[in-house]
Amino acid sequence: MLRIRQAAALIFLCSLGAAVTSTVALPAPTVCLAIGAMNLHRLPDGALTDSPLPEDQQRFVELARAARARIASTFGPVESTPVLVFFTHPDRIGPFRLNSYGSTPTIGGRACVMVGPNGQNIDVVAHELMHGEIHHRTGYWQRWLRLPAWFDEGVAMQVDYRSRYALSEQDASGADAVQKLNTFSAFFSGDAKTVVYNYARAKYVVASWLHRVGVKSLYQCLERMKRGESFAEAMAE
Repeated sequence: MLRIRQAAALIFLCSLGAAVTSTVALPAPTVCLAIGAMNLHRLPDGALTDSPLPEDQQRFVELARAARARIASTFGPVESTPVLVFFTHPDRIGPFRLNSYGSTPTIGGRACVMVGPNGQNIDVVAHELMHGEIHHRTGYWQRWLRLPAWFDEGVAMQVDYRSRYALSEQDASGADAVQKLNTFSAFFSGDAKTVVYNYARAKYVVASWLHRVGVKSLYQCLERMKRGESFAEAMAE
């Protein structure tokens, strides 16, 4: 009996340790999973925020509307309805430290768009909502197992007009090398300058592909992936 109790205690401690590790190492997915239990304000459009200020809340509603309109004018109607959260602390919501610009963690079929104080502009909001749209149209498993990170980020960059991610003509000649960065760990490896360069190259390569196939073809290609086609098959010209 003592050994059983000791084993049960060990399992409990391991489970607790894993939960704590996950919360620390993966705060954004943890927030996405627990968002319903947080004391947040619900906006008229369904978005959430930690700010009680009416002026903030109205600004967030207008930002979300403008960002969705940008996506719709670029690729077509927006179908996804991710949990959209605007937080106002420098880098956290509640006790969780998050990206102060924006991130889109996913838990199974749920996508959460987390927009921090440094990302409260149409470029970042549209970028993150585009990730939510990609997630919706490909499905969780297809996106994470088959969709290359460079393509995922490159598509999101099509509705993100920040000038720092514009590729110079000199650098454009080597842009195709970004297609080797299939995982997010590879895409975000390196210093800040390298990551900006990866974004810029991904934006350029995806823009070139869209120019050939037509921007309105994107959703059709993602749907083909959802039905089981490989990335190469779905994106073939």
